[in-house]
Formats: sequence, C-alpha cells, structure tokens
Amino acid sequence: MRLSAPVTAVALGAMLLAVAGAQPDKARTIRVALTTDAAVPLSKGDVLANVDGQKSPVLAVHGPKDDLMLILVLDLTEDISNIELAKAALISAINQLPANVYVGVMRAQDGLQVLVDPTADREAVQKAILSLPVSGRAGLLESIEPVAQLGDRVLTKASIRLAALYVTDSDIYNYREDFTNPVVNTSDYRDLSRRFPEGLVREKVAKLETSLTSYQTPIYIVHLAYRTDRLNEAYQSGLLQLAGATGGSAIFCRSRPEIAPAITSVVASIGSQYMIDLQLPEKVSKNIQIEFQSEGRVLNYRTRFIVRER
Repeated sequence: MRLSAPVTAVALGAMLLAVAGAQPDKARTIRVALTTDAAVPLSKGDVLANVDGQKSPVLAVHGPKDDLMLILVLDLTEDISNIELAKAALISAINQLPANVYVGVMRAQDGLQVLVDPTADREAVQKAILSLPVSGRAGLLESIEPVAQLGDRVLTKASIRLAALYVTDSDIYNYREDFTNPVVNTSDYRDLSRRFPEGLVREKVAKLETSLTSYQTPIYIVHLAYRTDRLNEAYQSGLLQLAGATGGSAIFCRSRPEIAPAITSVVASIGSQYMIDLQLPEKVSKNIQIEFQSEGRVLNYRTRFIVRER
C-alpha cells in the first residue's frame, strides 16, 4: 500500500512512540547530530555550546547506548549486480547493530512507500530489503525533504537518536523531471543553457539545501555507482552538498569492491552517532550558527540551522 508523506509520518511516529516513549515538545530547543573520535563516551557535562555567540544550555546528550531509529530508504533501479551486493552488505551491517536500534525500510522509486515499520525484528528488515523490486524511476531528490520532515516529526515526540540512510544507484537521467537543461536558442552562443548544462541540477540542489537546513534529521547517502559525465558529476556533488547540510555524509562507490565497505562504514557511523538537545537563547536570528566544544575531543557536526516556527 502506497502512503502519502503525512500518513507515513503518522505510521512511523506512532510505532516509535510505542517503542521509545513520548516526551513533551519543548519550545526553543534543537537537536543536533554529532560524531566524535573519542573513545570515552560524551556526557552532558562534557559539552559546551554557543548559538550565535551566546552560551546555550545542553539539555541532554543521547549516545550510542541510547535507542536509535534508522530510516533506511532504498532508491535502486539500475545494475542488479551492484544492488545484490548492496542488499547483502546492508543485511550484514544491520544485523550487527545492537537490539535498541529500530530500523524502518522505505522505497523511494516512484513515490515513497513504507516496506516495514521501525522494528528491532531483523528478520522482517531482511525480508523487506531482499524483496525490494529493481524498477521505476530514481526518487532521491523528490523524497529527501519528506524523509527529513518525517524524521523531525519523530524527533519532536521521542527521546531517541535518529538518522536516515539512502542507498541509491540513481542516475540524473532516470528522474521523471528533466534535468538536461536543453539549449533554448541554438543560434545564440550566449545562451547560458549551452554553457551551463548542469544549471537545472544546481538550481534543484540549492532549493533543497535551503529547505533541508530547517530540519534536524541527519541524512546519509551511499551511492553505488559513481558516474563521470558532466551532468551526473554535478548531481553527485549536489548529493554530497545535501548530506553535509543535514549533518550527514555521502559516499560514492567507484567499483563493486567498494560497495560493502562503504555500507558497513556508514551504518557503523550512524550507530555511534550522538544527538545533543540544545536550548536556544531567547533572541536568535532565523539563520543560526552553532558551536560545540569538548576538551580533548574532536567533534563533527553541522553548524548552520534555519529555525522554523513549530
């Protein structure tokens, strides 16, 4: 059954609340995903925070021992050999996660569809991954904002860590939307569409980046097939840009042997992720800058958020 984004959010959110327990929606707070290279776990007293240059209280630190929801979004339409490798690697990596990691599986091709609600049942997740059909059009760009919105709805209701992981082999030429930016005037050498054929891709990415900066859900991307033509290189650079804007990351595989290690690495990174609950000052700009400090530790996190009215 295909679900709209709002219905999907309700379904996944309700499941999560039953698992993780609800909390009040706190005004003027923000949740920031963070990773660190330190072996000693972070605690609330270890982190100092500034928002727009103002000291801001750290309300809570959710670490690797706390519950995690992983929204796995599969966007697979191309090379079946790459896809089979990716499916096997995903199953192996997810099976190594602790029992307090709940995995929901979605399909992005031709509209978002829930394959399995968040669950600790690894058998159900494996079945959903293996049964995914390889068909349809690429769906990452059109689904990434609804996925971020879904994640944020859960984050406002549950004391839990959360991340979204896209596994994709998307080709920019396989979207419903035409990103080829055809030349408007073939006789005019000054026509910008002739000089910048990737203009539509960059425009789409810029709009999405602005939207995603207002969400708190970190998005990770593993792309199974790096492509070297000009339009796909612009697209892949855009995916890297979008993942970074959310506090996640993107990895691009240039050969089949790179697929399993990339997936294993990203899933492990998500499993070790922290989420920091931060109190915002009374007066801040709409576009805020965040800074964390922790003595003796290197912290990796996104610094820019657009504050939305809740």
